[in-house]
Amino acid sequence: MVIINKKNSLDEDIKVKIVPVLVFLLFLLIILSPVLLWISEENKELNVLVLDNTVPDTKYREHRGLFWILNNEKYVLEGKNYNKKIDYYGFFPLKDKKYEIKKVPFNLENIDVIYLADSYGVYEKEFYEENIEGSRSKLIYGGMYKDDLAAIQSYLKDDVTLIAEFNIFGSPTLEDTKLKLYEILKVEWSGWIGRYFYDLSEGVEVPVWAVNNWQAQNRAVWKFSGPGFIFADENDHIVVLEQKKDITSKGCVMRYTEEGKKYFGINEDIRYNYWFDIVKPKDGAIVYSSFLLDLTDSGRQKLEEKEIPLSFPAVIYSTNEDYTSYYFAGDFIDIDTVPYVHWIKGYDLFSKWTSSNQDEFENKGFFWHGYVPMLKKILFDAYENTAN
Repeated sequence: MVIINKKNSLDEDIKVKIVPVLVFLLFLLIILSPVLLWISEENKELNVLVLDNTVPDTKYREHRGLFWILNNEKYVLEGKNYNKKIDYYGFFPLKDKKYEIKKVPFNLENIDVIYLADSYGVYEKEFYEENIEGSRSKLIYGGMYKDDLAAIQSYLKDDVTLIAEFNIFGSPTLEDTKLKLYEILKVEWSGWIGRYFYDLSEGVEVPVWAVNNWQAQNRAVWKFSGPGFIFADENDHIVVLEQKKDITSKGCVMRYTEEGKKYFGINEDIRYNYWFDIVKPKDGAIVYSSFLLDLTDSGRQKLEEKEIPLSFPAVIYSTNEDYTSYYFAGDFIDIDTVPYVHWIKGYDLFSKWTSSNQDEFENKGFFWHGYVPMLKKILFDAYENTAN
């Protein structure tokens, strides 16, 4: 005679039903833990003044990466998350191809950080139509204006942190304003800018003005193709370097100095693939990282003929009793793939682990390996200063 233990059978049935539920709940907890960790972290009040004069559309490309970092790190402005659409000064695109200008006022209080994101400006073809070919048109608004700079200077006190980046010195910023910026940032521009292009073929990436100027200067037809660099000075003289012929596959690399490694904690070389300007530090400034171009003999000769250095500063730091400044000699903030959500703790580390520091496409690798950790460190120190 077989005796069936109903209690044991019932226990087994319960286990069969409960175990999958527990496994699912554990899996759900693991998945949601980055969100829960972000939510549980306290907000940090930090007053960041952002100036962006290059906002031709509502993508906000020239400052949205900065705002993502601010929100991901839980810095808030008057208790609220930073809003890339309204929490800045400069050019504001509106509906129906209208716009509004928001100047930097003189009556702000408790400014902790000032970020000069971009001063290249907004031009008619970019604003009123898509300017895919990169041809030049009439300036609507742009450059660093005297009144904005005067207001910013009034806030350079009480250990405020100033961050500025390319293109703040070049056209359309006027000469006297540019000279004042040199003194404030302890940096001087050589007049040259450059950029890496994935394809030098005409009509792909290279702006029309660069092609036309090179053809006029060399009395030749533009036949370049494949990856390479273009250098341009403030008088539109053009130098072209081709991969394999003039440069190696490494392109442009940012390497940290000993001072930069100590401050940022970054030891790796990071490839950089976008616009940069060639600057030199003034007395009292410290170079935290430099751009290095890996060139062939042909490439070195081309640059030496134009007195363009093979290595030049990428991040320059200076400090005094009133303020601390950082100059980024590249369009570091400009990236087209900023995450839509910011409420995930550790997203930056995940993105760093899943991207290459030698990324050849866009600036994704540089953004996560270089820009994000640098800005996190600078913002954290600025926040610590407000607590002391």
